[in-house]
Order: sequence, then structure tokens, then C-alpha cells
Amino acid sequence: MLRLLKTYGDLRIENTSSDVYEILEMTGMTTLIPTSKKMGEISVDGLEKIGAGFHGTVYRLDDETILKVIDETIPLEHIQKERDTSQKAFILGIPTAISYDVVKVGNHYGIIYELLNSQSYMNKLREDQDKLEELGKELGKFTHRVHNTVIDDTFDDIKQLELAKIDRAKEILDEDDYKMIRYLFEVIPESNTFVHGDFHPGNVLIKDDGELFLDMAFSGNSASGYGHPIFDLISFTQPVIGAVEDHPEEDFVSAFNGLTKKQNYELWDAYLKGYFDTEDEEYIEKVKEEILLRARAMKAIDLKWSAIMLQNQESAIVEGDDKRKIIRDLGAEKMFKNVETAFQRIRDTLENKEDGFCL
Repeated sequence: MLRLLKTYGDLRIENTSSDVYEILEMTGMTTLIPTSKKMGEISVDGLEKIGAGFHGTVYRLDDETILKVIDETIPLEHIQKERDTSQKAFILGIPTAISYDVVKVGNHYGIIYELLNSQSYMNKLREDQDKLEELGKELGKFTHRVHNTVIDDTFDDIKQLELAKIDRAKEILDEDDYKMIRYLFEVIPESNTFVHGDFHPGNVLIKDDGELFLDMAFSGNSASGYGHPIFDLISFTQPVIGAVEDHPEEDFVSAFNGLTKKQNYELWDAYLKGYFDTEDEEYIEKVKEEILLRARAMKAIDLKWSAIMLQNQESAIVEGDDKRKIIRDLGAEKMFKNVETAFQRIRDTLENKEDGFCL
């Protein structure tokens, strides 16, 4: 095989059996020649659903393993990156579930994890809603402990990823709004500590001996790496904004976590108090202001992209179908108004905010 590599240079080994792959991996061949296993196929029919997040749904395969079925928009190379990132993080002491196989699940890909007696933190919140304060504080303490882990620059720089996302949106933003949002992220201090990148309760599993992270890197928009902890606090806050600010009806229940507006806010408050280990309401309010400024900014960018896509979605309109065109235009118009409302909230906050960064 080495002779072939030397002779032809660019070699790949594809669709090997698991046994052959293990031999090649043990001998170090997989580091010299790109090698892929033949992908197994699994059906989720009859499997217990134990959790869900932005990028997929988690099922229990048996007492020792779980399967995360990934959204079909996520390409295979990003799923394989998740496996590599989680292994590197585990070596550095980050409590993360290690994936050991990638499989096909219908039109989706799935990742198999070996986990005994685990439960999604999201499911725990749904089941024990009378313990939101306790669970929120425990989750905050767990995140804070992990954020103290120093990692190297072989991981992604989260601040640079966020700035790149803002720069890509420059074409759809007013110049003043672009500069305002970029400034908010430029002033975030540098840090070489771990950031999950897509942190929310659906990406945390509870075991008898503690918590574990899932979904270490699935897309260019969310990847684990190094940076200031505020990036994970922003991720945690996004569903709160969606539940509290986007829905005027008081009886609204979030489809994401099954909690009411009031419960979402209580969970967020408890999480931050646990994270910063304080009951100082004045300090927590300052923290919330720093987080909300940036969470609203990134949500407004995503919403504006979505509004533009909806407005330009000509393929969804049947010729002569004026009713569908009106529905589409009304939807886009409402989204654009929500974007402007979000930017105005940011402007108003900055006008009354003291200079500096309090975290």
C-alpha cells in the first residue's frame, strides 16, 4: 500500500468494512491515506425520542447507545468535523459525548454515541418545571466550570467566526447598523478558553456522574472553539428572546423547550445567577444588557436574511395565484418590521449605556 501511495500519490480508500478500517487505523494508514468506512443504515421507527435541538433529534438505540439524527441541511463533512472536534475536546478534559460511528438514517446522517443512563437537559426541564430555578443554576455552574478550560489554536476562533458572519451581512444592512453591530463584537475581549458555540439545554446530556456536551461543530454558523464565554451566553439567550420578545400573547408556550414566556425568563435569570455565582440583581441586569445587545443583533441579521429569502421566493408563487403572493409579501413585511424593531432596541440601549464591557 505504501508503494502504491509513493507511486500514485493521491490515493483514497472508500467504503471499507468496519474490520478493515480498524486494522488500517491501528497501523496508522488512515493518517497517510484518506479512508472512509462503508456507512451503515439505521431506522428510527420504534425508537424512544429523548431530546431535540436546532440541528437534530436524539433517540435511544439501547441501554448503552444513543443516536443523533442530524438535520439534512448539514453536510457530511461538518458531521465528521463534529466527531474530530469532540475527540480533541475530550482529550483536553471537556466533558463531551464521544461519537464512534456515522450512519445513514433515511435522507439524513446520524451519529452514534456510547452513553449510559443519559437524559437530555431539555427533557429534564420539561419534566421538572417546578425545579426551574435549581436546574437553571446547576446548568450555569456546569457551563462556568467548562469555560475555565484553556484550549489551543487548533480549534476555531469564535470571535472571528462571528465577525465574519457580520461581514457577510454587510450587503443587507444599513451602513450605520453594520458598524454598530460590528463594534459590539469587536470590543469583546480575546480569550483562549473553551466555547461550545451552539450552547442550549438541548445540547447537554445529564448522566449519573455529571453533564456532557453534544453537537461540538455542525456548521459554519456554530462551531466549538476558543473565545470569550459571552458567545455561549448569547446562544443560551436566543430561545429566551424568541419566547419573551417575539410573542405578545401571555399564554405562549415555546415549541423549542416547552416553557412559557415567564418560565423562559425565570430559567434565564437562574442560569445567569448560577453561572456568575451571585444573587446581586443589579449586576445580573448589567450582564443581561451586554448579552441581549449582541443576541438581538445576531437574531436581527438572521431574520433579515430570512425576510429577503421569503421576499425573493418566486418559485413558491404559482402564476396568477395572487393570494399566495399577498401571504408571502405580508410575511416578509412583518419580518422586516421585526428587524427594525430589534435594531431600534439596540440603538436605544446603546444611547443610555455606559461605555465599556462589564463581563
